[in-house]
Amino acid sequence: MQSGKQAPSGIARTLQAAGSAIGLGRGTWFGALALALVLVSMLSGAAARAAEREVYRAFLETTGFDVAITSLQQDAMSGPGMSGQEANDFGSQYVALAEKVFDPDLMLNRAIDMMAAVMPDALVQHGADFYASDLGQRLVAVENASHMASADERRAEGEALVRELAQSNPDRLEDYQAMMDSIGGVDASVRAIVEVQIRYLLAAMAAGTVDFEFSEAELRAIMAEQEPAMKTEIARNSIIGAAYTYRDMSDADIAAYRDALENPTMQQVYEALNAIQYQVMAERYEVLAGRLAGLAPQTEL
Repeated sequence: MQSGKQAPSGIARTLQAAGSAIGLGRGTWFGALALALVLVSMLSGAAARAAEREVYRAFLETTGFDVAITSLQQDAMSGPGMSGQEANDFGSQYVALAEKVFDPDLMLNRAIDMMAAVMPDALVQHGADFYASDLGQRLVAVENASHMASADERRAEGEALVRELAQSNPDRLEDYQAMMDSIGGVDASVRAIVEVQIRYLLAAMAAGTVDFEFSEAELRAIMAEQEPAMKTEIARNSIIGAAYTYRDMSDADIAAYRDALENPTMQQVYEALNAIQYQVMAERYEVLAGRLAGLAPQTEL
């Protein structure tokens, strides 16, 4: 880069972690969403709004986006921070602050606010219908089980499965790639994460909580330099994760899942939900950046 400044060390790690966490459909289905949508239309005023929010909450659980959103808390608490220096500078104070800022209920309520604003009932119903099906339920089961596995286990077993599939069943890997492309793909994921990162770093610099100074243009230039490597890493991690998660599903099931995700209406569902997830993430990291100013840097004894 022309200015000769060095990129904050956390940028690459943050892009990799956030990108590899992006998944397919997940969650738990309670079985009554279609009826709930009908009942909401029969109510009025506050009762209707409350019922509508319960429908959206059930839908987030159905698709697993409640897990994707609430897991942002653990990611923020366990990571080094967006700039790569927060955890070292503030220690346990940073962890406690991240836990508070990324409150699960707060994030879910914000997501529901946005769903109410941007998601028509037809999209909610379409997604719910698929995940309430027999295939949807079986996918939910393996996806929930994958969530419970350790990251090391998923990576190690997933890498072995990818090597095996490359030799014995390359069509399966092609299906996994097509599934990921259908719900936004690597390029869209990186673009969204870059915006989250830039918003955080601008807020952190404004609050004086990082020891570097970049203009927005300089930050975007740094991101642009890193994007090719990030895209490669995110794509690789996504395939590894899919191989692990769906290892016990049949080829026919995976092909049917691919067809479902390639449906234009389902793509609209994921477009809306992905945008909501990234907006929640960006808002929380901006708040975190500002509140870091109230922490005292830790000192070594």
